[in-house]
Amino acid sequence: MSTDFFNKRNLFLTFIGFFLITYLINNCTDLVFFEYLKIKFTTIENFRNLYINTQFINESTQSRFCLLTTSEVIYNQFGVPELLKIYLPRQARVLLQQFLIVIIVFTILLKDSDYKKNIFLIDSKFLMITTLGLFINYLIISIYVDFETFFYSAVFLVFSIFKSLIAYIYINQNKSYLKLFILCIFPFFSSGFGISWMFDFLIYFFLFNFFLEKETFLKNKNLIILIFVLTCSLLAPFLNTPSLETQIIDNPNEYKNIIDNINFQNSKNTFLEKKDIAYLNENIIQLEELNIKKEVVNLSRNLKDTNYPNRWGIMVSFLPDIKYHLPSFLWYLSLSYLFLLLINQINLIKYIDLKDEMKSSSNILIFYPILSIFLGINYFFHSISDFLFFLTRKSEMIDFGEIQTWRGINTHYEIFSNLQLFCFCFFVMNFYVNKSFKSFFFIMISTSTALLSQSRFTALILFIFLFILFFTSIKQFKVEIISLILFVVLIFQFIPIFDRQEPFFIDESDLTSIEIIDNDIYGFEFISDRLNRTLPWTMFASGYNPNSIELIFGHGTGSYLNIIKFTERDLASGPHSMLLQILNRFGLLGLVIFIIYILKYFIHITSNTNIKHTFLVFFVFSLLFSLELKTDSIMLADGVAIFLFNILLGIIYSKLYSENIN
Repeated sequence: MSTDFFNKRNLFLTFIGFFLITYLINNCTDLVFFEYLKIKFTTIENFRNLYINTQFINESTQSRFCLLTTSEVIYNQFGVPELLKIYLPRQARVLLQQFLIVIIVFTILLKDSDYKKNIFLIDSKFLMITTLGLFINYLIISIYVDFETFFYSAVFLVFSIFKSLIAYIYINQNKSYLKLFILCIFPFFSSGFGISWMFDFLIYFFLFNFFLEKETFLKNKNLIILIFVLTCSLLAPFLNTPSLETQIIDNPNEYKNIIDNINFQNSKNTFLEKKDIAYLNENIIQLEELNIKKEVVNLSRNLKDTNYPNRWGIMVSFLPDIKYHLPSFLWYLSLSYLFLLLINQINLIKYIDLKDEMKSSSNILIFYPILSIFLGINYFFHSISDFLFFLTRKSEMIDFGEIQTWRGINTHYEIFSNLQLFCFCFFVMNFYVNKSFKSFFFIMISTSTALLSQSRFTALILFIFLFILFFTSIKQFKVEIISLILFVVLIFQFIPIFDRQEPFFIDESDLTSIEIIDNDIYGFEFISDRLNRTLPWTMFASGYNPNSIELIFGHGTGSYLNIIKFTERDLASGPHSMLLQILNRFGLLGLVIFIIYILKYFIHITSNTNIKHTFLVFFVFSLLFSLELKTDSIMLADGVAIFLFNILLGIIYSKLYSENIN
């Protein structure tokens, strides 16, 4: 084995040894995981039926160094344990989670790195770019994150420097970008900061590439077009800056003059409503200066009695000002830049190297469905899943035999179900180039999670793909395909996917999902009712009220609340359409460019095939792309990566097909 392997193993053992010594010195007992196992395996009845919840607390009956120990066990009225109170203060949770994510990312991206050589990579360029990146990241993240105390600011800055170092080493070692891209699909949510851990990492990645390879960077036409569209979308937010909210926050003494003669119902530079102004009229004098900003922002975010940006985080601007669009702007830019580099790398990579990259990337990607299943059946780990596995919110339990829309470890059910189908396709291609039982097992796992999500559209597409595989590959993979079909039949005994009435096949006279108000019908109800999209699409149509600039260039990279403000329909959690999102955020300019690139994409993946095969390829990837037409992928940070992963499947397939012909 290599020296690097032993170094990493010794580092891990040192880390474990440090905690063991700390626990022994402080006489720590009742480590929560051991306590859980002790209770769970006491009796067969406990093992089969006992559900134990958890709660983090900030005080302990033991030493303050006895982290992750059970401080108290709460019993129900029958004397059965139901709650474990875990001693793990908030500061310790934030620090421990940041450390764990750094270890995971470092291990995955720099698995075979040379430690001695890496030390000499730290030079003046690294220090200057890191300083610039640190300033940008802290400034941008502070828009959405309240660091509260110096401790949280210090933790963020220290670990941000570690991210910069990992990104710098990663770039200089000419590593494959596929693993990094796969990591972006995972939530990697930072507790205490409320933002994706990958956010500042990708900004460092972008800055290092820009300054170290400026000539190549500026010759990338696709990147220039991307920057142009993103920048143009900020024109509308720029014209709405400063917003009414910002003016009140900056000049509370001029409050009366600021709100004078403002038409709150039609004004585009505020999300405040008449009831909010009525509240401020009564209370602004009593509010202290530090509380004015908090109060005004909270009122603005509570648009039409719904709190925003909710699960969307940095991807939705909660004030009209341009600065609140900058986090989503940088996420789109840095992640798309990584995607462009990855496409170029795949087009140039050798077939044998691509096989290895797909194999190693599959070993990472499989954790998404595996974690979803594990946390969906184990209530104890489900209760601490947001902390332990870096999730935006707790995973969702699986109700076998019940109708549900299961979202696994994601926050959005449809995005999760889409990803499971994309994983299935990726694992199928991986099995083709890396035939093994493990590769086939990955296919079965992703098949099960795709069906467990109970998305009828996803299940239908999966059946079509299985049908295609049966008739195109049965001779080559007879045992595998038959086994997979039998496995699907078995899963169907536990999930009632099609027990609900299917909207697409409801007779037109029975359609009742749309409420007709003054005969205000938009014309798309015939299909939207069948796709279960009437509510969000009519909400969008009612609330989309652009001027000429907003129509052409969009409302901004973080726009969504403009729809909520102006709509006269019931609210939905997003317009549920990629095309509507692009139109709202990037205008007709962005929509036209997006359509052009999608057409070029389909031309690319079908260019090296015969007529018969061209139709099949176009049909398969059209089905995959159709999932985006009814999903809000680009409203979530990891959703953007999942959408790009969908596109990446076609690029990889095209490469494998061309290499197979050659």
